[in-house]
Amino acid sequence: MNHPRPARLALPAFGVALALLAGVVALALRSAACTPAPGSWLRQTAGVLGTYRQLCGEFATLPDEEDGFPPVVRYNNFGLNDANLSLDKPPGVFRIVLVGDSFPQGVQVEREQGFPWLLETLLNRDVAPVEVINLSVDAFGTDRELLLYAVLGWRFQPDLVLLALYPGNDIQDNQIDLEHRRYGYRLKRAYFTLADGRLRLHHSPTYDPAAYPDAPVWGWLAAMQAAQIPDTPENPPPRPAGVSQNPYTLEYPVELGLYLPEDAYWSNAWALTEALLLEFREVVTRGQGVPFAVVIIPDRRAVHDEDWAKLLDDYGGLLPALRQADPFTPAARLEAFLTAQGIPTLNLTWALRQEAEASGERLYYWRDGHFNARGHQVTARRLAAWLTALRLAP
Repeated sequence: MNHPRPARLALPAFGVALALLAGVVALALRSAACTPAPGSWLRQTAGVLGTYRQLCGEFATLPDEEDGFPPVVRYNNFGLNDANLSLDKPPGVFRIVLVGDSFPQGVQVEREQGFPWLLETLLNRDVAPVEVINLSVDAFGTDRELLLYAVLGWRFQPDLVLLALYPGNDIQDNQIDLEHRRYGYRLKRAYFTLADGRLRLHHSPTYDPAAYPDAPVWGWLAAMQAAQIPDTPENPPPRPAGVSQNPYTLEYPVELGLYLPEDAYWSNAWALTEALLLEFREVVTRGQGVPFAVVIIPDRRAVHDEDWAKLLDDYGGLLPALRQADPFTPAARLEAFLTAQGIPTLNLTWALRQEAEASGERLYYWRDGHFNARGHQVTARRLAAWLTALRLAP
């Protein structure tokens, strides 16, 4: 069963303070005590994803005078940056499962300042209680987010699945060779490739069907397992080249390939990402009958002009094509694809730019590149309005 959430921190005012306070009172809240969830799903998750976060674990963040992070991050009973969770959904609760990477995970701010927590608060006014399950893990791309949902996310019985898509590195993370170049080694994890336009799963562990009785996504997982093929040979791209091995240093960040003339690696990464997005919809909508929507979180260089200018100063000489590139293109390309496929999509680029220009405030940390508290606030407010307007949430 669910228990009351811990009391929230005071929320910065942005015109809805009274509604937020009322939402705190109205929530179907959850417990602060942490008892690790049963371990069967954890073993599956570790095998599928190659990594997970410690259940009920905590770690100290590195102090940063410029980008002030919380001193301690505490994971919940499922190893997520959320309050403790129950798989059982209380009667009358509308449950949103938000799947994403480090942006919605939000360990760079206090948990109660992150946009998933604020979104839940904004949606809890005078309607049925809403829970936002923050199923987000740092360093994951769309591929591992899909597998995480298939292993764990569906078990929360969502009424809406919302995928947070960050083009800044998600497209790169989905392509195993680009990821290899980024980190300097091949991650030992499951991954996808495309063959004749169809997804193929590599390096998949053996699943126990008994662990997923009548699971809507079990058939999909089982089919993917049956179709698995051996790992592909390691084949990282020649550029960016490594200029140092200890510490590992590249001549330029791999993700800048988003803005350069498209080579075979990046063409494959985009095609793979699009196939994964359609597969995500199939699993959620066709497999479970649950609505599926996407929110696009733009890179900071598309929101703060000074960040794009600094990028050009740093790498424009080495990569002249950057000077003809458009920082809005990656998010706009994803939005166009998703819209053409009939998938409800919110591109946050313009809302964030408008807020940054009007207020003169930064919404992203200057060095770290993630949302600061203000960026989370603006995202939560815009997302709540969009979900309500489209009747995707109460």
